[in-house]
Amino acid sequence: MKRIKEIANQEGVSVTALEASIGASKGVFSRALANGTDIQSKWLVKLAENYPQYSPQWLLTGEGEMRKADVLRDLEEKYASGHSTDLTNELIKALKKVISSQETTIQSQAATITALQKRIGELENGK
Repeated sequence: MKRIKEIANQEGVSVTALEASIGASKGVFSRALANGTDIQSKWLVKLAENYPQYSPQWLLTGEGEMRKADVLRDLEEKYASGHSTDLTNELIKALKKVISSQETTIQSQAATITALQKRIGELENGK
């Protein structure tokens, strides 16, 4: 996934450092990038959780803005330059995108919580 490499570049770190920052073993992203294979969803969730400034929609699909704040910044620039064509509708659309990406983040965090609760239960029962 070239988007993972883009995040690493934006953060000024190597892909290996990005792996380490989310608790992935060395090579989780590197091997997938080199071999053109898929990355497990749990690592994409971890990436989205640890780097919330990036849009989960963009990370998964490549669609939309890379950074969450870019949507609102673009609106500010449009408004400041005097091109306020139906600014209210533009703002509503931008806020809906932000809400959607936040909902995606919340859903991924809920899945992580559920998995962790299950694991805690297993550990408490000696499994």
